[in-house]
Amino acid sequence: MPPGGRRPRVAAPLAATVIGALVGALAGTPAQAEPEPDRVVATDDAQVPVDLSGAMARFWAGYSAGTDVRKDAAIVDALLRAEGPATEPVRHAVRMLAAHAEGDQRRAWCERLALRGVPVPERHAAFTTAALAASDRALGLVRSRPVSTAAAAYTDHVAARMTDGDTSTFYWSAGAPRPGTQFVLDLGRVRPVEEVGLTMGTTARPRDFLRTGVLEGSVDGVGWTTVRRLPGSATVTADLGPAPLDVRYLRLRATAGQRHWLAVREVSVRPGPTDATADGDADTGYTSTGDPLVVPLGVPHPVHRVVVLAGRGTQPGTPVQLRDQSGDWHTVGRVAGEYTDVDARGLVAGQARLLFGPGSTGTVVHEIVERPTV
Repeated sequence: MPPGGRRPRVAAPLAATVIGALVGALAGTPAQAEPEPDRVVATDDAQVPVDLSGAMARFWAGYSAGTDVRKDAAIVDALLRAEGPATEPVRHAVRMLAAHAEGDQRRAWCERLALRGVPVPERHAAFTTAALAASDRALGLVRSRPVSTAAAAYTDHVAARMTDGDTSTFYWSAGAPRPGTQFVLDLGRVRPVEEVGLTMGTTARPRDFLRTGVLEGSVDGVGWTTVRRLPGSATVTADLGPAPLDVRYLRLRATAGQRHWLAVREVSVRPGPTDATADGDADTGYTSTGDPLVVPLGVPHPVHRVVVLAGRGTQPGTPVQLRDQSGDWHTVGRVAGEYTDVDARGLVAGQARLLFGPGSTGTVVHEIVERPTV
């Protein structure tokens, strides 16, 4: 029994599956093990003994439920601080979520920047990973995955095998291609693409490749641009040169029939360097060379808000611009440092641009996010 005859406060059962899975991992202690010794933490009400695992579970439950987490965050922060300097990145993760809960996205992003590249104690890895995923959702970051579609497949050689990163697997058509037979790869969003590669045929069936056809690209799946006409070989590389092509869809289309079936082992896409600013991954980034940074937004549509997530030490002042349907650029705001959120007021646009100049060389942009009005 702790001093004063008080019993330790026990965390309430958590309904969410992710919370149940994390409770044991939050402090690196198996769920069935005894909790670590109680520590006394000052609250507004009294000196209450709290164990770290329970405190972190309560904080997470409060964040997930959208309740006020300031008191729980303070308790967890104090307990982590008592563990020593190694838990500093975990404290940043807690403060990051607390800022998201309060709607202070600027402070949340700055706390997240402090997490980059810093090792996290293994016992707190599950919590930190879950916190970063929650931060992605709060910031509107979505990582899109390529999805392939094709004509009927033979047995289990389905279209998804064209994009699984494994050249030992392959899509295999259930018959020979006919004129107009097509295979479409959806990149999930409009991306600047520098190169497209096709690897067709297999060791057992080396002649199962498309002999006469065309590789095409599109931003909307309606209008198509020729990327390359097929050369009649099993391996095809389409180098788009120094100016990347903005596409969301890639289509392999047969323009004549053939006797052999078609096996596609892999479709590979090399994006342009600016793609790192719209890939939904806050850990990637583009380092400015002093030239304007242009990011495709897709088919022109009303844009409500543009958020720029930049690196530490970013200087304010760079114009944030949108390109309208006529091709004209409009300044809708200016970079405000590491975190920028500008109101585009529904301007119809298909591209965003940061008008960097020579003085911006070295500035890192992690993400440019289009967000709806809330």
